[in-house]
Amino acid sequence: LSRKSFELHQELANTLGLDSYRRLTCSAIAVDGSGKPASKKLANVEWVDLGTQGQRVMGTTDTIAQVHPRQLTEALVAAAEKKGCSLRVGTVESVDVEEANGKKKVVGVTVDGEKLTASKLVLAMGPWTAQAAQGLGLPPMYGQKYHSVLMQNDRTLSQAVFFQGLGDPEVYPRPEGEVYVTGFPDSPISVTERPGQEEVRGDVATRLVDTIRKVSSELGEATVSKTQSCYLPLAPDGNPLIGKVPGVDGAYVATGHGCWGILNGPATGLVMSELIVDGAATSVDIAAFDPARLAGVVFR
Repeated sequence: LSRKSFELHQELANTLGLDSYRRLTCSAIAVDGSGKPASKKLANVEWVDLGTQGQRVMGTTDTIAQVHPRQLTEALVAAAEKKGCSLRVGTVESVDVEEANGKKKVVGVTVDGEKLTASKLVLAMGPWTAQAAQGLGLPPMYGQKYHSVLMQNDRTLSQAVFFQGLGDPEVYPRPEGEVYVTGFPDSPISVTERPGQEEVRGDVATRLVDTIRKVSSELGEATVSKTQSCYLPLAPDGNPLIGKVPGVDGAYVATGHGCWGILNGPATGLVMSELIVDGAATSVDIAAFDPARLAGVVFR
């Protein structure tokens, strides 16, 4: 799934004209938290220079790429609208199902009190999927909150870093000097906060900024432009749910990708289209992600 999606990201960037797409490198760097200049600069390390103890290359420009999530999703929506699709923004209140002769099938969805007719329905609502899918027999979905801060640097960096030490934060430089810093996750929970209204805890954001200033003299001078939080969607066994909803004709689910949602999104969309239109996914074997694997399992 990941390899296919990596290829599709390059194709989408070219087709949709995504200027945020680029190749970069990635390293794991061990730090001691001292905040002191290292006695010897690590080879092939671009911007980490304080308290370094060692590093391991995780990927090169052959295997590492980046795209801005918002630019990608907005471009996909715009491309779909050009082909005749429409976007409806609202609160999903229920999935409408009819039962006859012992068989269930999707007949629509209720959005903001209005019933919309549909014979095919894909549930792809991240940690909120189970709330809309009540009565469909899907397993519970959980969300793991991550905080992040955006910092503005004077130059554009090109090396992502997974730190080992100081709580293991992750740093993803973006074009035009922007730097995305994340880490210190909460434990997974059943999410009650509404999308776009997630609480941002100032102490966690401050900890992220303070941590980065202990590992990089360069980013120590960077300004903070935004603090935010989001939930990573997790199925009970940690693997995505991709496929038909068991026992409900016309219902499909695609969620639970954890931190790999942007990476695996394009290939997930491709196999879902194959499953719906052709009756089977052929680009990627999705048997391991079949929601039926969790049917009958009791979760507490």
